[in-house]
Amino acid sequence: MAPLWLCLTFVTLGIVQSADAQVSMAERRQLELALRSLYEPSAMDEASIRGLADELGIEDDEAVSTAIASYQQAWEPLLQGPIKVIRERWGACFSIDPQTGRIKTSFTPELTTLLNARGEAFRAADAADEAVFDRLRIAKRGETIKGDQSVATVRQRRKRRRTLLGFPDRLPGTSIEAADLFTSVAANPELLDAVLPTLDEWEIAVDRALANRWSRLEAIERMRAELEVELGPGWQRLMRGAERARLEAEFKALDDAMVATEIPRRRINAEMVASLARRLPPLVFLQIIRRHHELAHPALFVEDQRLDRLIFEVLESSDLDERSKKDVESLLAATAERLNRLGVDAARQADLTLQSQFQHVGDTIPFSNLADGPSINDDIDAVQDEIDLLDLVLKRRKEFDQLVRPLAGLGEQIDLRVRNHRAATAALNRRDEWSRARLRETLEDLQLIRERPLWIDPEDRDDSSLDLP
Repeated sequence: MAPLWLCLTFVTLGIVQSADAQVSMAERRQLELALRSLYEPSAMDEASIRGLADELGIEDDEAVSTAIASYQQAWEPLLQGPIKVIRERWGACFSIDPQTGRIKTSFTPELTTLLNARGEAFRAADAADEAVFDRLRIAKRGETIKGDQSVATVRQRRKRRRTLLGFPDRLPGTSIEAADLFTSVAANPELLDAVLPTLDEWEIAVDRALANRWSRLEAIERMRAELEVELGPGWQRLMRGAERARLEAEFKALDDAMVATEIPRRRINAEMVASLARRLPPLVFLQIIRRHHELAHPALFVEDQRLDRLIFEVLESSDLDERSKKDVESLLAATAERLNRLGVDAARQADLTLQSQFQHVGDTIPFSNLADGPSINDDIDAVQDEIDLLDLVLKRRKEFDQLVRPLAGLGEQIDLRVRNHRAATAALNRRDEWSRARLRETLEDLQLIRERPLWIDPEDRDDSSLDLP
């Protein structure tokens, strides 16, 4: 049961150390800075606020100076209050192993105090941000500035909030930036203007979801810490049987609930991408969908990378003449759209699979019910979604295999590459077909359990029900 901060720090920084590796001071410092950012808010400095003012075309230097002074004044109580509490207790709560880089958390009342101060500090920092952006929004602009700079200021405010309240993700592609996603595919300024309304709607929805996610994560983390403190160190050695299983299930439910906080934003991202259909040319829209799904579900697109490498090797092969190269390119063009659409279908199903997997700990579930675990219907839905996803993955992989088959016979080197590629694909298919078969058996067993009367363990029966008349 690894704490949230441990899991997320390694995912975010990509630092994995072997047991005998020595972590450098620079790496330890990087780890600590990343960890501190989750517990101690950071203020905007004067240079960044002035840079924002310049970007927004504000020429009233007095108004900017007043906004900066008010912002710094608002931060004084934070520095002397909750942030001071956090810094005083930091060493008692967290330490970094110099050998492995792993973060050790000490679950004592000091951690509970730190977490309470963390919540107070971030809420106050967010309020200070709101005040300074309000001042910048009403400040006088230059006469040459075009467009509604009030709207531009609000966009910058939301962007800053995503930085302040952003939390590392366990699921890939949750915290994408819509504008970055769009410009990674389409650089045409006219197209960007066309999608701005959709991006604004996305920002509004994400801003609300971000605040909800942060509040729920904070509450869950505090609940977990309080439970650990209540149990005390070494509680696992004292607990046995059903009581230990109950507590472990409760901790797992809290971990799952943390992951589930990402689902609403992922849903918002998917809805934003889908809404671009009526604003973009079909080809650009398809490219954006594909790019989004590659970020959100990279494991589904491993075959694409393998296929890309194979095609590159084939086209670069000395066995191929120019005419044959054109034939290969024509074959790719003829199948590209179908392959892309199959990839989109698989990624959409992966979204549904994630939602069903975490629906019993989702953001609508009260904290008091988190430890209840999934119902039999939840389990059936989750397994069925996994089966549906594997069906789509296998279907898409079959299309890949049919695509590369005609490449055989183009030359000895190409034949070898194609055979190796198809052999790897066959191994993946065998793995997934085995998993699908076992999941179907599990689904049938779950459906039988749901249909038959509830079985009660004799030890749990009410003794009075056995009394003779």
